[in-house]
Amino acid sequence: MGCAVSGVQKATMSLLSKNTSDARAKLERKLYIAKESPESDFDLSDCELRQLPSGIFSICKVYRKDNLYLQSNHLHSLDHGGVLSDLHLIKILDVSCNKFTLLSNDIRYLVNLTELYIQNNFLKILPENIKYLKCLQILDVSNNKLTNLTPALGSLKALNTLNITQNEHLKVICPELCLAHNLELLLLDGEQFVFPPPDVACKNTEAIMKFLCHSLQVEYISPLSQESKVSSNRDVNRFHNPFLKQNTVTWEEQEAITIEQEKRIHKANQEQRDKFLSKIMQEQLNLDTEIAKVHEGKEIDRQRLIKAIQDEEREIDVTVKNFIQFDGLKPEIIQQQLAYEKSEHDRLLELTKKNYDNIKKSDVLKAMENLINDKCSVQRFLKNYKDSLNNIRDNILLQESESTSKLSDILNAKDNSRVELVQQLLEDEDVQKALVTSLLEKVDSKTWSINEEISLISSHLAKISVIEQEKRKLQIAYNHNELLTQRMQLITLLDDLLDQKNKRRKQLIETIKEVETEKDRSADFWLKNYQKLIDSAPKNLLSVTKHLDPQFANYLLQGGVIHCLPFLVKFLFSGDSLTNITSEKLKANGVILSADRDKILKAIKLYIDSKQSICDQQPLSNKASSFEPSAPAAGIEDQACSGVISADQSGLEGECVICMDATSELVFVPCGHMCCCQNCGIAGIDSCPMCRTMVERKIKVLIS
Repeated sequence: MGCAVSGVQKATMSLLSKNTSDARAKLERKLYIAKESPESDFDLSDCELRQLPSGIFSICKVYRKDNLYLQSNHLHSLDHGGVLSDLHLIKILDVSCNKFTLLSNDIRYLVNLTELYIQNNFLKILPENIKYLKCLQILDVSNNKLTNLTPALGSLKALNTLNITQNEHLKVICPELCLAHNLELLLLDGEQFVFPPPDVACKNTEAIMKFLCHSLQVEYISPLSQESKVSSNRDVNRFHNPFLKQNTVTWEEQEAITIEQEKRIHKANQEQRDKFLSKIMQEQLNLDTEIAKVHEGKEIDRQRLIKAIQDEEREIDVTVKNFIQFDGLKPEIIQQQLAYEKSEHDRLLELTKKNYDNIKKSDVLKAMENLINDKCSVQRFLKNYKDSLNNIRDNILLQESESTSKLSDILNAKDNSRVELVQQLLEDEDVQKALVTSLLEKVDSKTWSINEEISLISSHLAKISVIEQEKRKLQIAYNHNELLTQRMQLITLLDDLLDQKNKRRKQLIETIKEVETEKDRSADFWLKNYQKLIDSAPKNLLSVTKHLDPQFANYLLQGGVIHCLPFLVKFLFSGDSLTNITSEKLKANGVILSADRDKILKAIKLYIDSKQSICDQQPLSNKASSFEPSAPAAGIEDQACSGVISADQSGLEGECVICMDATSELVFVPCGHMCCCQNCGIAGIDSCPMCRTMVERKIKVLIS
């Protein structure tokens, strides 16, 4: 039992309303007294408890406590102390001066309760199951928020004292209260009552009970006096006195018989006590064993989770530091980026200005074939038409005027169809222009790199939110200010990247406008530009199922070369392994600084080594469970080291804390938590679900 009580003591430390050493010391001292003292009182009053420690009711049952004192705390209910059926031996329960708003219906199990004190709370109604407390003699519900009394009070035949004073909303006493015949003292504020009227409510208890009996049309029965109870007990004792029946024996024999009976009773009691103690000790040993096993398992899980959380925190800290260092780039790096962006802009503009007449030879040949077929069909139709005219000219002379009108209608219909085709062609040109604008943004390497950096920062924000949730579940002490600083830094970086994305979109739109102002444009101008963008885009860049591997992005970030990501687009989506990238290729692709090239190659080497170690460990893990060959297939190693992964291989670690179904998509500002999906976050949320901080604005993040 000592292990159980100590476990309860540890669990109750987090239940204090104020984390003060005095309150903790007082609670530990009272738990120790309850364990060691043979007294029947279990006192946890004035310990600043917000909820009951788990297992308190079981301690009352095991240690045979009769009185439980919980007054002067901050309790709202009795739910966390255990099952109320363990308190069936309790005779006095004091929960006064707390914050109760209602009593559980499980109070019916306190069948031996004689005194119940609930004054100075916020009760609005008494439960119906209070009628099962047949031994209840004193009930104090003064200074509450009662609005009415339950008729179940009439079932309390042993009720002697009832205090309902200082309940300002209580105006009526239920007539069924008169059925509690032993009620001798009823305390109330008579002036505020409507039933019974104030002139009756201000009288003594007997007058009020008679009025209630008259209203219910039952006979008034006065309570049994205390003297009659004592006298009846004495009469029972007198009639059952064993010494009055043995008038024929001497005093010495009578004394010897009494001593012998006392010895037998003492021996029987001793045997019963030893048997009961041995049973209790065996149960306690079993309970201690089970508790030790459970605690050992929980401690192992706790250490494993703490280790994982520490690894994630270190990774996030490195990421934040690298992003902060990235803000202070050297002028050479900024000049390199500007030069690359200008060259990229010129390349796209030059592609759109070139006279691109070779769209697709097969398409042109097919169009010519269709045109020839149409012409041939028209000629055949005219020939057949002329032949038929020659054959039936004699028969349709009378219908010549009607045929002429029909022919004019056909020509008018052809003119109308020609106008509709021209209008449709103009509308298709607008559509083609919109498609070219959308495709230009998709194939832009700078836009793609910004999206990947937004995805990386968003995943770290989600990880920080998940870590904070896990620490709260495990009740691990953590530095709240440090996590807040990391979130604020990541939010600043996220805002900066979103601004860069908007600026890049405006630049691409300006490029389209410049192209549109060209004077010499062919009929299929936008179609040709669309075809040129498709032919010039990096391979697989348009595939929405591929995006940058977060592990590779972290290595680039740790090396301080995340800004060079646009230069690596052609390598990443070329389908080749990253092992084929050399310093000469990087320089030819736009990476001018040698320090950046060395850092990129170092990041690629670290990424390939990590992927290779995973591939080496995989066959070993499958070796014991399968007899199939564990060697990787040809090409798998190169595919794993390409730097990009499929969308189904990536997943955000955070889930919505409201619906617990969708992934987190919204970042709340200023707290920085990313813990809600779009549907739950937009639906009228004004404060963060995790920290209750007021939300100033919400940032929606789309993970690539």
